[in-house]
Amino acid sequence: MLVRNKVIFLSTVVLALACFIQASTVGLEYFFTDNFEEFRDRPIQWSNSTPVPHWVHGTFVRNGPGRFNIGGRSVIHTFDGFAKLHSFKINNGTKILFSAKFLGTSTYTRSIAENDYATSITFDGVNPAFTFEERAESLVNGIDNTNANIWKIGTGRNAEFVGLTDGAVFSKFDIGTLNTISLVKPDITHPIISLLSLMSTAHPLYEPKTGHTINLVYTVNIVPGLKHTLTLYRMKDTTTQEIITNVKLERMSYMHSFSITDNYVVISLYPLYVSVSKMLNSAEAGKCLEWEGKDDTKFLIISLKDGKVSEMKTPGFFAVHHVNAFEQDDDIVVDMITYPDNSMLYQFEIATMLDAQKRSKLTNHALLKRFTLNMKTSSVGVSTFSPKTPELNFVNRMELPVINENHRSGNYCYVYGVVFSFDSQTPTVHDNFAIVKKDLCNGGKGDKYWYLPNHYPNEPYFIPEPNAKAEDQGVLIATVLDGPRKESYLLILDAQTLNVINYAYAKTYIPFAIHGRFFPGVF
Repeated sequence: MLVRNKVIFLSTVVLALACFIQASTVGLEYFFTDNFEEFRDRPIQWSNSTPVPHWVHGTFVRNGPGRFNIGGRSVIHTFDGFAKLHSFKINNGTKILFSAKFLGTSTYTRSIAENDYATSITFDGVNPAFTFEERAESLVNGIDNTNANIWKIGTGRNAEFVGLTDGAVFSKFDIGTLNTISLVKPDITHPIISLLSLMSTAHPLYEPKTGHTINLVYTVNIVPGLKHTLTLYRMKDTTTQEIITNVKLERMSYMHSFSITDNYVVISLYPLYVSVSKMLNSAEAGKCLEWEGKDDTKFLIISLKDGKVSEMKTPGFFAVHHVNAFEQDDDIVVDMITYPDNSMLYQFEIATMLDAQKRSKLTNHALLKRFTLNMKTSSVGVSTFSPKTPELNFVNRMELPVINENHRSGNYCYVYGVVFSFDSQTPTVHDNFAIVKKDLCNGGKGDKYWYLPNHYPNEPYFIPEPNAKAEDQGVLIATVLDGPRKESYLLILDAQTLNVINYAYAKTYIPFAIHGRFFPGVF
């Protein structure tokens, strides 16, 4: 045990020495720099002799933007970079095979053929901007740049792997080769006006009692006076969907995720509304969003059994990511990463990320909150979590939250994520990124963080130890950009202590990867 601790210590020292440079955010630009490389099963090696647990056995896949420029055009926002997959096949914690490939979406393949950013709906547009005619074409072409997340639908040999975005479309791919197989749209979209059935979430969830995938689709109505439709559906495979319920809405709210318990789906409707007229004019999702903070945020609680809908309200707030939810007596407890408004959506414009002066003006307003929805009184309680120490309050300001998925929809104690720090409110990791662990059950006593200057982690993923007795017994796996080396590496952390177990340099850099998953036993 003493030898292992010395190895872990020396590994951390090696990483720290590699980034011992006075300037801050060295190499951050490589998160937002084109990487054209595509390859399959490139061997990479662990950097020290500390063994990675043998049960780390499967494929870790990341999805995110990998290219931001083509021809004479560039994207304005990170969210509009072309979807690129990176996978790490790990055999019993030993051998690693690393692959990278762009998803063959219509947007990407047309762009390559035309040597120009193909007409499609974007989040924040392109530079030079689309002409009026090109914006009209974009509305017809819709969105299929599925660069936000990865999901598995079905089990065993029938499992299907898809790339996701906040559009009602999936890019099905082969997890072994990363080759794109086909583009899939849920059958519940409206074929006559498919342009208007374009919104979904990038975070479907598994139904606890069946294992089927649950997600939703928005259908926008452009006829004045008619309501929009939110459809909650159950997906058994990419061709078989079952509608749970349809909810009519006066105004359509933007959302990226939701929560699920054993018996309910919890959807949060923020006062961030989609303006149909602005969408039709701009073909840019970011420009069609209207924040009306005086309005309440509404929670829709939908029964998975019969589709019955209940509604509760609380003062307006915004969130991108739900963390988890569970039932407790008469309550449904929902944890979320909240914001006072939607301004954070625009912070990851590439010009801002590459300008230290602009970054320094960004304030991290993320805050982990708990909402307690009482099913008897229809009241909503709101609470926050205490930090271990005042200096560790930044742990509560994480994003990209992940949990032990074995505790999804149940009472739980730990959430992990990344803190994106650009302001003086987080002096410990100022102008850098950190992986954090939040203890929800013990007054923050178990709060921890992992951080190295000029090393920029993406979202971690929790891999549980088989037959574990503790919720946090397992490892975190993540990709990290080493700024000084201009190279990314695969990092394995002990999920209980956040100590480094091992890491493997990738021989290239991975641009900002938004979400990903580990699929045990799958290659």
